[in-house]
Amino acid sequence: MSGFTKEERDRMRQELSEALRPEPPLPKPTAEAKSQERWAEGNTPSEAVYAAAADHTERAHRRYEKDTAEDRRNRQYHKEVAQWNREGEDPRVRYQREIDRWWQAKKDFEAALLENEYVMIGGFREPRYRTTCHRGRGDPDYGL
Repeated sequence: MSGFTKEERDRMRQELSEALRPEPPLPKPTAEAKSQERWAEGNTPSEAVYAAAADHTERAHRRYEKDTAEDRRNRQYHKEVAQWNREGEDPRVRYQREIDRWWQAKKDFEAALLENEYVMIGGFREPRYRTTCHRGRGDPDYGL
């Protein structure tokens, strides 16, 4: 046998089940209790609230005067220049920048050459010197 009497086994089961039973959750606070807790801090005198608001406004105004749009733009510019310089320390980035610069110069040169070969006629961009298959003065589009 097990060595325990039926009463002892029942008592141990009862103690074990009570020990493993989860504790009931705390009751939820009522809306009244929540509102009291939330607004209890708001019992400060109006003068203190006004003084804090004035102090905050004054500090914000000083910061705004110090931090104008031009200052922010300058800070952003210097930040971007510093990043550009940091990236430029890598030789691959330097080489790629040089290639990009040469490529852009080539594209600009080609665009300048092509710009002179076109003319606006009736709101359309037409080639300045069009070659035609017509040969003589009797042709209606001779010399175009």
